[in-house]
Amino acid sequence: MNDSTLSTTSAGRRSEFGAALRLAIQRSGLPLSEIHRLLRQQRTPVSVSTLSYWQNGDCQPERVTSLAAVAALEQILGQEQDALTALIGPRRPRGRAPSPFGCVLPHDQVWRNPEEVTRALAQLDAVPEDLARPHKLSQQLSFRVDRNGHLASVRVRRLLQADHDATTSFIFVARCTALPQPPRVTFTQGCAPARFRADVPSSTCVLEFTLDRPLDTGEVAVVEFGMQYPPGQTDEHTQLALLRPARELVLQITFDSERWPSRCHAFFQPRNGQPVEKKREFQLDSSNTVQFITLDPDPGQYGILWRWT
Repeated sequence: MNDSTLSTTSAGRRSEFGAALRLAIQRSGLPLSEIHRLLRQQRTPVSVSTLSYWQNGDCQPERVTSLAAVAALEQILGQEQDALTALIGPRRPRGRAPSPFGCVLPHDQVWRNPEEVTRALAQLDAVPEDLARPHKLSQQLSFRVDRNGHLASVRVRRLLQADHDATTSFIFVARCTALPQPPRVTFTQGCAPARFRADVPSSTCVLEFTLDRPLDTGEVAVVEFGMQYPPGQTDEHTQLALLRPARELVLQITFDSERWPSRCHAFFQPRNGQPVEKKREFQLDSSNTVQFITLDPDPGQYGILWRWT
């Protein structure tokens, strides 16, 4: 079976499950809100938005709790046992594989307000541990700040290593100041945009990308993509949460020639609640660019902060 067959088969199973679920819901005459209530009564809660994603084929149940909810759905919707469960495609491997780069740090020790990221990920039927897979051996993020002092875009380059066979996708999280409209993917290389979700109250965005080809355990691949932020990104810092040790991390910011910050420095915070370590003060070069390069970085929050006055 070639790579395109694998991808088509996976998408087909997801579509088949979604179509069957949608038909069962229509025949039951129950609104999603009532199905949500009945699932909660059976202690297998699923949000209304997730039910909508499932029936539209945007994602499929994979976690143990989600699969239990599908079994409960079969009873609620008057379906035979396993009528819906049998249509779910193979579960993506989620086990934590041994890594030569050390352990995975729990996301709530690194992310500020981790519940916001968790809510956004749930809309993809993903969990925070999925952010650490595949392993990002190297990350290079190049940001651009416009003449208004707003974060305008980012270009991302990642060297990925698969933790399991048939690795087909990865997730990128972006926290925004405001979300008047979704961010826009401007280009890709080695991958393609698949789905976008957001936790709107916190302006936390989650973008899923599919790889151009599936990776087996230990295989590496380089991916690149660009993203344009929506208007109004007024934060005066950028940061990246690193959940696993890596080989290198590069954060770069280019400021518009018409507006330079008065101060700019790099920082590192190893854990939430621990002191923020100021790493270095920057002087802009001839291209109005600063770089924060860390070799063999440990998990934690890495970032660049600036001030206009």
